Amino acid sequence: MINIAVLMTCYNRRETTLRCLERLYEQKLPDNVSYNVYLVDDGCMDGTGDAVREYYPDINVIQGDGTLFWCNGMRLAWSHAAEKDYDFYLWLNDDSMLLDGALNKLLDTYAMSEDTALIIGSCRDPETGLHSYGGQGRIGLHPAKLRKIEPGAEPVLCDTFQGNIVLISQKAFKRIGIMRSFKHAMGDTDYGYLAGKAGCSLLIAPGYIGECNFNITENMSQGSELSLMQRWHLLKKRMPPIDWFRLLWAHSGLLSLVYWPRPYLRVLLGLNR
Repeated sequence: MINIAVLMTCYNRRETTLRCLERLYEQKLPDNVSYNVYLVDDGCMDGTGDAVREYYPDINVIQGDGTLFWCNGMRLAWSHAAEKDYDFYLWLNDDSMLLDGALNKLLDTYAMSEDTALIIGSCRDPETGLHSYGGQGRIGLHPAKLRKIEPGAEPVLCDTFQGNIVLISQKAFKRIGIMRSFKHAMGDTDYGYLAGKAGCSLLIAPGYIGECNFNITENMSQGSELSLMQRWHLLKKRMPPIDWFRLLWAHSGLLSLVYWPRPYLRVLLGLNR
C-alpha cells in the first residue's frame, strides 16, 4: 500500500481552496494508493476552514493564527503529517488545480527514478496555456537568478523549483528534513537547493500536472505606476531582508554580501520602473 500525505495551507480564498480539493478528490488512483490531506487554515476570515470541514470531514484541518503565510503554514502541515509513517509527502498549493491523472504521473516518474528523487509537477496558465510554475535552472552563481524549465516528454533535471506541486518520498524527507522557516516566500527555492546538496535528484515530471494562473503582481517590474513607498513595501513583503540574506548566504556564501543589497538599492534608486 502506498500512503501519501497531501500538505496544503490556505488563507481567505474559500472557493479556490474548495476547487483545488475537488480536483484532488477526482483523481483516479490504483487500489493500492491512498492519501490523507493536512490543510492549515491560517486564520481565514471567509469560512474556508469550516467549509472544508463540512465538505471533506476526513481532512485534517489545522488552525493557524494568520501569521504563518505559505512557508510556515506548509511547515506546520508537514510537522503534523510527519507524526505518521507516510511513503510520500505531496506539496499542493491551493491555487494549483490538478489535471486528470496528475498523481499517477508523479508516482510513475518517481518509479523510474532513484528512491530519494523529488518529483516536480509543472503548471500551465489556464487562460494562456503557457508555462507558469514548476522546475527552475540556476543561472550562474546567484541562487535567485533562475530560468523556467518547461516539462518535456521525458523527466527533466532541474536545480530548484517553485513549490506548487512537489512529490517528496519518505526516503528523501529523512535525508533533507522539513523545509526551513521563512516568513513568506523563498522556502521552496531553498528546499530545492538543500535537496540537491543532500544528494537528491530533482526531476520535472513529463507534461503538465496542473493549472495555475501566473501571478504578475509579484513582479516588481510591473510596478511602474506605484509610488516609491508602495514599491518598497511590496519588495519587503516578497523579500524580507533577513530571509533574503539567509537564502543568499546558504547558497552563495560570501557573494551574498554583494547580492543582498541590490534589489533594495534598485527600488530606492528607481531602477526597477
